[in-house]
Amino acid sequence: MKLVFTLLGSLFFFAFAKAQSIPSTSTTAYSLQADAFYGVDDFENLYYGKDNVFYKSPIDGRASVPKQQFYDVQLGDLTSVDLINPLKILLFYKDTQTIVLLDNRLNETQRVELNQLQPYRYFDFAGLAGERRLWLYNLDQQRLELYDYINDKLVVSSPVIQNQVTQMLTDYNYCHLVSDKGVASYNNYASKTSELKLDNIHLADYDFEQLVVQQDDAFKIFKFTADYKFTPMENDLNIEPQEPPKSLYLKNGKLYLYSRARLSVFTTNQKKN
Repeated sequence: MKLVFTLLGSLFFFAFAKAQSIPSTSTTAYSLQADAFYGVDDFENLYYGKDNVFYKSPIDGRASVPKQQFYDVQLGDLTSVDLINPLKILLFYKDTQTIVLLDNRLNETQRVELNQLQPYRYFDFAGLAGERRLWLYNLDQQRLELYDYINDKLVVSSPVIQNQVTQMLTDYNYCHLVSDKGVASYNNYASKTSELKLDNIHLADYDFEQLVVQQDDAFKIFKFTADYKFTPMENDLNIEPQEPPKSLYLKNGKLYLYSRARLSVFTTNQKKN
């Protein structure tokens, strides 16, 4: 009898340990006919592109709330969107080297023509860095720049970046450059604070000191610590999408995966330390 209780106790322990090692997730799915999914805001409005038109609409598809849109045929294809401030949305059109700033009704408030900057340089990525500043990645010189678009002034630029940058993730204080070698973090003096060495990153996003990356079929989560570097959180995310996502967006502890007209929303129980 003692042996039976010992075995039962061991089985309970291992089952409990396994349950503790994998955070629980729940998922909700929405239908979304789009060419590109860009993200959501704090009010659960969706931002997406269709036929090169930029749209904003409620995630629940309420017919009582009209869909808003922005479109300018002269700008070319929309490359990326920065939603860190839903009152100042940044659209980047790489082909025409143009940044358009929109208000929360998708009305244009300002346009920055990067191809008019002197000396001329070509930019691969752009993001908001505060009320009057932009993060820009200078492809010609392979440098990260902080640019004051109100006073048309280059504030600071980084040393040459050796790795091939594939994605830029930003907030007002930090810029994280994703490359084939990992994720390099820079402060608002364009100084590198740390580098997370990872290979084979397919998709990544950053929100509120958390980084989620997709490597093959696995989703890993990291925390940006007080010493300005990413460290692994206790657990990886237990997420099994129906098919490989086309895009990934992280917001307020929810992970949004988009593929084939389906937007899946995963809620995790990850706790910030």
